[in-house]
Amino acid sequence: MIQNRLTIAGVLDQIPRACEFVVNAARQAGLNEEAVHHCYLAVDETCTNIIEHAYGGQPDAGYIELICQTDSTFFTITIKDDGPPFDPLARPDPDPGEPLEARKTGGWGIYFIKNVMDEVNYMHDGQRNSLVMKKKV
Repeated sequence: MIQNRLTIAGVLDQIPRACEFVVNAARQAGLNEEAVHHCYLAVDETCTNIIEHAYGGQPDAGYIELICQTDSTFFTITIKDDGPPFDPLARPDPDPGEPLEARKTGGWGIYFIKNVMDEVNYMHDGQRNSLVMKKKV
């Protein structure tokens, strides 16, 4: 199993660094460009949500740890943060068939992530949130 780690400050200007890290790891894992792009989008959305919601956009509010692992079946991205416990998978998916004017805000990012990644799971270990996203190799 191949594993790479990166820790970034929980600020918006660090997101491109996180995305570049994941893109490089996904390419090394042998993912095609469409799958690499899906990983990029999922990491961008997840990090943005952590910074804006868990850390309230405050500098020095916390860090984000990214771990990329590759085995014979999956390329796995684990994103950890120190925000309050929050399971983004617990809320029901928004309905894309609803008319635009009837749609509620919120939930669209995780809905999108669940649709571009092959597996998405959430865990809280008593201290940190972890969102685990997998793409088939």
